[in-house]
Amino acid sequence: MKNQNGYVDSFAKLIQCPTVTESGKEFFDKFHKVLDEEFPHVTATCEKFETGRSVLLYKWKGKSADKPIVLMAHQDVVPATGDDWTVEPYSAVVKDGKVYGRGTIDCKNVLFTTLQAVDELIAEGFVPEHDVYLSYSDCEETGGPGCEINRDWLTSHGVKPGIVLDEGGAILTDLLPNMKKPLATLGVMEKGHANVKVIARGKGGHSSQPGFDTPIVRLARFVNYCDRHTVFKPKMSPVAKEMIKAYGEVTPGFQGFMYKNVNVFGSHLVRTMPKKSPEFWGAIFATTIAFTMAEGSSATNIIPNCAWVNANLRFSPNDNPEECFAKLEKIAKKFGCEIEVSSSHAATPAVDFFGEEYNCLVKAIKTCFPDVVIAPYMLFGGTDCRTMQEICDTAIRFMPTVMTTEQDGRMHAADENIDVDAIGKMIECYKVFIKLYK
Repeated sequence: MKNQNGYVDSFAKLIQCPTVTESGKEFFDKFHKVLDEEFPHVTATCEKFETGRSVLLYKWKGKSADKPIVLMAHQDVVPATGDDWTVEPYSAVVKDGKVYGRGTIDCKNVLFTTLQAVDELIAEGFVPEHDVYLSYSDCEETGGPGCEINRDWLTSHGVKPGIVLDEGGAILTDLLPNMKKPLATLGVMEKGHANVKVIARGKGGHSSQPGFDTPIVRLARFVNYCDRHTVFKPKMSPVAKEMIKAYGEVTPGFQGFMYKNVNVFGSHLVRTMPKKSPEFWGAIFATTIAFTMAEGSSATNIIPNCAWVNANLRFSPNDNPEECFAKLEKIAKKFGCEIEVSSSHAATPAVDFFGEEYNCLVKAIKTCFPDVVIAPYMLFGGTDCRTMQEICDTAIRFMPTVMTTEQDGRMHAADENIDVDAIGKMIECYKVFIKLYK
């Protein structure tokens, strides 16, 4: 069994393989060789399936094939670009008690610790009560078909998972002001999302003779209106209510009292909190809209006859996507614009956070991190878990990684890092969970 230094040395080898999403099969082939070497008991004992692309799927046979565990992560990482890195992004430098590098949080930490946990349990002679599958996509960051390939393989072989664990929430030490205890944020659902192209048309012309209300002007008015008004009304959802109750357990004073008593103060929180923090509370309570792309003419001296902006929506579980599109279309018409829906997915169903499988995970977390408060959590972004949830009711987005919100913000950014101590605790938590799962 590796010690903490051994964990870091082994983990570093994974970070030093730059498996940038869609970078080429040769990068993933090299990565797979490293995995074979670093996890010898997994390599020797687990069945490895060639399901497609550079996707990985292992099976660790248990005493029963019923309600197996699926532990997920993704091999690919986003590019490390720009001059903001203070270390080489794929060097896995250790400084100030942290390992730095692209993928340390998103999410080779999960891939490494799930493999290491299984490797150690095999070495100890442990046999799980149920089969355990390890599913690692190669294209999560681009929304590719990697997870779909493994989902389809499991389905075609009659595998119905009892629980799926993927990246998502974590154990945050400073999510809220003056927190008394860390929060383990268990992702029980994902907000829906859509991309909507908002289009303005006109007659075009030369920029030396502009008229009024050209396409870009009308789009600017539309964007400004959406930025200055509440387009989608904030509402309390069942998941948000459970989240806020947990927040009450870690927040001191009257604010904590209100959170604990969300049944009484819910309407007040919905009305006031998004104004204080639209990025956080606005995303909890409402469908959000962000403008992410735009296009006009192909030259600096041409007024376009058609221009567009992309609106990225993240649906609240309370909102019907079609109703959101209708409202957006109504606003667009005010400014002489039209909309075109490019892609759309509704919010996922919420996991039963009173169910047996969910509570088995809670027990494992509390065993390894006795002082944490468990908070069901709504993911604002997306994960591969959305795909696997199609064949498993209990699909949870959570990695038992202790981190700060500053570290959380390093995902997809410069100087991504993880605490050295967090790696061993992750391994311990996965081992305890596998042992507890009956």
